[in-house]
Amino acid sequence: MAHDPAYRTLRRAHRQFGVRATAGAVGGFLMYVLLSSFVPALMNRTLGGQLTLGLTLGLGQFVLMGVIVWRYLVHHRTHVTPVVRGLRRLARHQEAAARARVGAAPREGDHRRW
Repeated sequence: MAHDPAYRTLRRAHRQFGVRATAGAVGGFLMYVLLSSFVPALMNRTLGGQLTLGLTLGLGQFVLMGVIVWRYLVHHRTHVTPVVRGLRRLARHQEAAARARVGAAPREGDHRRW
């Protein structure tokens, strides 16, 4: 199964999405930490009432994670699930064919006397 082109495509798509999602999540968090550390005056800027830019960007981390999870679900539904279904069908077919070959072959010690 590991040599099947569909399996390789599945692994490549899953890996590429994982790298992009991780880069987005870590990049967003790193940006927030760096801005908080090196530009505190910007992060303390009031947007309205008690709401600051830093608090807004901090809450934006939750939004970023939500978007990444949503994109993962969409990616999984559109790119991964169809390939997995095809690979499962192929594996079941190969397993049934192997079972049929084993069932049709004479077994050792199976002597029929007429």
